[in-house]
Amino acid sequence: MFAESSHWDPNWRFTSEEYFERLVGPNLDKAVSELLREPRRVFSIECVFFLRMYWDKRPEKQDTVRTLVNEGRLRLTSSGVTTADTLLPGAEAILRDLLIGQEWLRSNGMSQEPSVAYFPDSFGHSPALPSLLKAAGFSLAAITHVDGMLHPSSYHELICKRFPRPHSSAALLMKESRCADFIWRGPDGAEVLCHWNVHDYRQGDMLAHRGIARVHLFPTAIHDPSDRNVSGKIRRFARQLASYSSTPYLFCPVGGDFIDTIPDLVALLDRYNRIHYPATGMWALNAGLDDYLALVDCRRDVLPVLELDPNPRWMGFYASRPTLKRKCHELVDLLLLAEQLAVLPENEGQAEQTTKDIEEAWWHAAASNHHDFVTGTATDHVVRTEQEPWLDKGIAEANAAIEGLAPRGDRRVRTTSAPLPEWRRHGDILEISTPRYVIELAENKGGSILRAWNPVTQAPLLSVSNYLVSYRDSGGLWRMGHEFCGGSLKEAGRSSNRPAPLEVYDRDGCLEAACTVEVDGQTVRQLYRFSSGSTAVRFRVEGQAAERRTVTIRFGTGLAPSRMAMDVPGGIALRPLQKIYAPTFWPAQSLVHFQDSASGRGIALCLAMPGAVACRPDGTLELVALRNATSERAFGFLPLLGMTVSGHERSRHVCEYALLFTEAGDWRENSIPLMARNLLARPWDSSARAGLRELAASLVTTDQPEVMVTAVKPASRGGGTIVRLSTCAPAGLPVEVNVRGRPLKAAFLCDARERDLGPLPITGQGVRLTMPGAIASVRMLT
Repeated sequence: MFAESSHWDPNWRFTSEEYFERLVGPNLDKAVSELLREPRRVFSIECVFFLRMYWDKRPEKQDTVRTLVNEGRLRLTSSGVTTADTLLPGAEAILRDLLIGQEWLRSNGMSQEPSVAYFPDSFGHSPALPSLLKAAGFSLAAITHVDGMLHPSSYHELICKRFPRPHSSAALLMKESRCADFIWRGPDGAEVLCHWNVHDYRQGDMLAHRGIARVHLFPTAIHDPSDRNVSGKIRRFARQLASYSSTPYLFCPVGGDFIDTIPDLVALLDRYNRIHYPATGMWALNAGLDDYLALVDCRRDVLPVLELDPNPRWMGFYASRPTLKRKCHELVDLLLLAEQLAVLPENEGQAEQTTKDIEEAWWHAAASNHHDFVTGTATDHVVRTEQEPWLDKGIAEANAAIEGLAPRGDRRVRTTSAPLPEWRRHGDILEISTPRYVIELAENKGGSILRAWNPVTQAPLLSVSNYLVSYRDSGGLWRMGHEFCGGSLKEAGRSSNRPAPLEVYDRDGCLEAACTVEVDGQTVRQLYRFSSGSTAVRFRVEGQAAERRTVTIRFGTGLAPSRMAMDVPGGIALRPLQKIYAPTFWPAQSLVHFQDSASGRGIALCLAMPGAVACRPDGTLELVALRNATSERAFGFLPLLGMTVSGHERSRHVCEYALLFTEAGDWRENSIPLMARNLLARPWDSSARAGLRELAASLVTTDQPEVMVTAVKPASRGGGTIVRLSTCAPAGLPVEVNVRGRPLKAAFLCDARERDLGPLPITGQGVRLTMPGAIASVRMLT
């Protein structure tokens, strides 16, 4: 089955307008013409972004496009605005992406509601992707990038026969399961039928061509529709795919970046069947990815069930362009706050107008999920001229909506009444004491933590910690230097090697210590915040990495962990300390927890925004704070194939995090998600905005601390208010959701695309349900 699909990055090397005029518009014109000429032909579009642009710029073709979509011949392989990265955006941002694209289709008379979500070029995936997709009403998926598989950027390593890399997801699928189709099970038990493109999403691009590749930038192929060429390619593709198929069906994707359609595709396949099927018994046809998975689903019982964590594919993009990432998250946070305020009883009647005011900001927020946007892998030109302006405009629109909805009067968060921690100086040592910990900061070690201990048991908690480590990084926007042959990631210096005077303040009822250090010629500000009433120590780093440098924060925990627990979009993942690379940096959303294998004592790292975290076997913990690795270079000069974009971080970044010391027990027994949520709910600087968040959060509450309200919004489809719930507890947890000041008339369980699944029992101002998994959506009618 040859599935011809678009793969149109909204803004990677060029802006969306530039891509549309040069490539997408002409490509889609050709696709529509081919569909009209061959009535049995199917062409798939992987996301809605450029379809909307085509709709707006080609009004004379709207009726044709609508008809082709409704006939299923212009096939959507997702309802998303983009093909999202599912590691760095929050779960709500990903779900909203899938909703916004679906609503654009529906509002323009297109009835397709895809059951498949295709991620052709995302650089790894959340291990809880099945949970996210199930929550949005998808049962089918397809992916390409998993850890350990070959990529053109590693062709110079082929001589070493290093692929698939041992103990990787690619090795699991290719050597152990030997199957490209599998049931993917998420941490909460959610399952989707998934296909993996073993030979990349461009495997069939050369079906009717000869040469090297049809890459849009440097095409090195000529069109050759002869039977000899086409039939030979079909046989070759079949041989490549048959080794990894547990069913009689083979899927060959045709969908390289921005390539145009194959002329007369259906006629070429018909010719093959007419001439060669009697001898080979192999039938070739053009169809959609969902058609293929529907056939495979009939033989579901022969497929393996896998709890897959297809990471780390690459690790550099977890922290590339940190200021851009911060804006992506800030925009979504502000939009969610605006929606919550709009449905407060005191703002009755303003929800519809607010929705209109922030509609375009939400579109750009969804677009920022793209695997070349939030990842930071676009060119400097695209970031500067399109991505950042979109985010800045959206942030301004969201702030304007919030200001218009905010109640008058002072809504500042009241500072804690707990006494300040005790502190004193011993020469160049600053000692801070609370009932939970005692910490010494050393000026002669760059203001870093010298040691920490429990004041009751005297047990050590930390050795030298919270110092900055600079690495010379030959990696770039996608990969860190130690990920590829000929690259390197070498320690270049530590902030603890130079003295730094410490200043002490009383800030918002907390004790704050600060110092300024120099790293590779760049000035970096480090801050600590201590509170007698909290088990946590909060930290902040403000600065910029020098070019071709990655700067981490290092902690000496003294623990001997065997694995880490961290939250990912859609759930909690348990991960090994090392996989493929040493060190292995993992993407975490807001928390990381590990414990000593012997004592059970542990440490939790809480993050204000997603970050890259590594833990070595000796318990040394590292968080990437700043990164400015400009471009991948092997052996100091060789660019990596497919990774020729360079980028520069030109702004100072703020990295906020906190540390919690835990007793014996895992992340669940220590309620780490709840502790992290409460800790991060209050920003570093108390403000009226924090008070607004408390007010917005007071509208909808639950009777289960483990169940979090992540969104409250006016319904986009149907009536009422949509409430999104999330939990890290096992599926089946009963919960009651209550709405302040509003009796309910009815409530329905729905999916994230706001399609009702069934009624729910109501109790006055509350509704009862059993969590179907990590995520639930509820429609409330008042």
